[in-house]
Amino acid sequence: VNAQEWKIKSYNVGYRIFEVNAVGNNPTTIAPLLKEPADYQSYLTSIPYNSLYGNPGVVPLHTLYINTEWQKDNPLLRFWKKYTLQTGLLLTTRIRQDAGAIGTESHLSSPDTLQHRNMYSLTKNQQFMGVNAGVNRRFAISKKLRFVIGLHAQGSLAIVHHYQQRWDSSTYTPSGGWHTKTTHLPNLKGKNFFQWQLMVPLGLEYAFLKEQVFIRFEVDAGVVGSRYRPKDFVANEAHGAGIWLVYKPNASR
Repeated sequence: VNAQEWKIKSYNVGYRIFEVNAVGNNPTTIAPLLKEPADYQSYLTSIPYNSLYGNPGVVPLHTLYINTEWQKDNPLLRFWKKYTLQTGLLLTTRIRQDAGAIGTESHLSSPDTLQHRNMYSLTKNQQFMGVNAGVNRRFAISKKLRFVIGLHAQGSLAIVHHYQQRWDSSTYTPSGGWHTKTTHLPNLKGKNFFQWQLMVPLGLEYAFLKEQVFIRFEVDAGVVGSRYRPKDFVANEAHGAGIWLVYKPNASR
């Protein structure tokens, strides 16, 4: 194979947002994600509680891309006349999400209504960096509009992963409302774990500058996975949407 047959067809800058189910969404489930799980588990078992809160909602995963698209310049290979190979780097924005709380709550109804809370809570912080690769196929709709379909895969490492921990001691009275004292504790360090995604992007690409600069709007259907996620396809669905700016330097030649 002659490496010189591969030529850069375009440069791409993209942004995607996915909806991903949370992992480690309450204090009792984050231990496997920590660098020192035994110490954390020992501390957690020392906390008396009658209330446990979690955050089972989806995580909005915002991802930025810098890519190139390559094409095989060989008249004998008909496949690469229709398909391009896309490769590049990705970086997610910082994920900062409530990871639940555990503690005690009590109520007194006389002589005045009182409520007491003593809660230990966590806030998750994560950010991923990695690489992506995929194959794209374009179908002309008009001179300036094309339909794009692909198959893309990406892998990334958690370059930021820690949990902010705090205690909130609160008292409520009808006459005075809530009074809260907050104590912040050192962050818990998480593992720099690997996460992968597989997706099928469907998009419309429009040439708005001399058939060299294109904008593409797409929707993405796929899955996300890591060693800490459940082995359940439905639980690991990661659907989203994206926008791309595409520059083809040789389009006018």
